[in-house]
Amino acid sequence: MGLPPGFLAEYNADRGFDFLTALRYFPATSSDENNGISAHEDGNCITFVLQDGVGGLEVLGEDGRWVPAEPVEGSIVVNVGDVLQVLSNKKFKSATHRVVRRPGAHRHSIAFFLNLHGDKWVEPLPEFAAHAGEPPRYRGFRYNEYMQLRMRNKTHPPTRPEDVVHITHYDI
Repeated sequence: MGLPPGFLAEYNADRGFDFLTALRYFPATSSDENNGISAHEDGNCITFVLQDGVGGLEVLGEDGRWVPAEPVEGSIVVNVGDVLQVLSNKKFKSATHRVVRRPGAHRHSIAFFLNLHGDKWVEPLPEFAAHAGEPPRYRGFRYNEYMQLRMRNKTHPPTRPEDVVHITHYDI
């Protein structure tokens, strides 16, 4: 990010909201039924993913095409999340990604989600806005409020797609 070491220490003080999960995707039973996880962005800071050799993780390219994140032995996939997108005033973009199940193969992955403490205030850092001569692209918010809105998307899906809350909800 071009910042000195430890600059974001206040965002890294409480690891109590992080979580690690092991994921298993069953093989697709047909070419029409291959959805493992639908397209989304992670609402946290950063996600680290260890994936097996089966593949299936895809990232949405700038041209609107899905690009496979092919497994590389010994590598870790790092996804920028919505919080880092806001802190960097959109210098770093939260990756839209999905998982596609493959016929005849179980897929396994382990994901670690680095999160903020729930009551943490999130807004573009001055180093990426005022000090860089850029206007802030987002209004500030409490992390737990944003996560509650995202959860409401899942528990009470809006009838209109434009009513689904994304980080763009905080665009200025």
